Amino acid sequence: MNYWQVGAGDGRRDYSSVFLRFGCMLIGPGQYGDYYENSEVYRDEKFLVKSDISAMRAFAQEVKEGDIVVIKKPIDLRKGQYQVIAVGTVRGDYRYETRFDDVEGWDLSHRRPMNWHCPEEGTGVITGLSRGTFKGVKKKGTIESVNQLLKNSIPASTDPNPEKQELLTDDQLIEILINHGLRSRDAHDFTQTINHIRRLVKWYNTHGNQVKEHETRTFLIIPLLMALGWPEQKLKIEWNNIDIAFFKEIYTKENQASNDCIIILESKRLWDGLSVATKQGLNYAKDYPNCKKMIVSDGCCYKLFERKGKHWSYTAYLNILKPRLKHPYGDNVGGAPDVFLSLMGK
Repeated sequence: MNYWQVGAGDGRRDYSSVFLRFGCMLIGPGQYGDYYENSEVYRDEKFLVKSDISAMRAFAQEVKEGDIVVIKKPIDLRKGQYQVIAVGTVRGDYRYETRFDDVEGWDLSHRRPMNWHCPEEGTGVITGLSRGTFKGVKKKGTIESVNQLLKNSIPASTDPNPEKQELLTDDQLIEILINHGLRSRDAHDFTQTINHIRRLVKWYNTHGNQVKEHETRTFLIIPLLMALGWPEQKLKIEWNNIDIAFFKEIYTKENQASNDCIIILESKRLWDGLSVATKQGLNYAKDYPNCKKMIVSDGCCYKLFERKGKHWSYTAYLNILKPRLKHPYGDNVGGAPDVFLSLMGK
């Protein structure tokens, strides 16, 4: 029996809840297909960095049923401290499942079924783990700590695998939007804008370190808003610390009272994760009682939150590259059409 550690995001993103909910562990990149059917790609440094090559080989080939795995989250890397979110045993073989090809924008289609156990609250901080998506645990003291955590942990309840949500074609998406009020003469321009954004996202994907937050906002987000009918006069950039503020009327000096802000959008760098932006956006929205919608986006993925009374709910998700009718796995969370309709200019 071997011991392993798996990352489930970092401070910018966190998909450990997906691991626990569906009784699995997931890693990427998954865009190259099944590991065994495309093993040459997964060994080629033209496609993957060395650490990903090593992680994929271990995940697909070396892990055995009954092995022990910890889900880790860094706390203080200077002290080598990690939070163990769960400890589990492997209960099956490697699988490639595209139902998990969009986990907060990340393709995590490589899957292993797991039996997870969650440590009691306040426990689970250990040392001896290390950075990386998936690798072995070798230190004797760390293994002893993991065994102790497993012994004192509570089994996690799991749900069946989510139904696979098929991608929407542009024609299907446009038909839905037209049926809900998009003017037919704007349909062509809208499709052109979406395809332009997709091409740019794919180009940025190979130049990620060079793309700044203000560039994703300027070249990816604003063009989408304008294609949905928002005029520049109703949008303010970096207004009162808000990345993009939406107004019901044309913004002037006379109507800049706080209750005129009806939507807030917080933006992040492409692929930077949306967890931090979500907290920021909801915090800003507290000061604007007429703000009923809050969106976070990295220019490719959009998460929509809507306010009812004092409570905010996560209501819809969009991935520009992989639009679907509803969230890939989230219960009662809508998809691409719901985000577009909510952002449609009045």
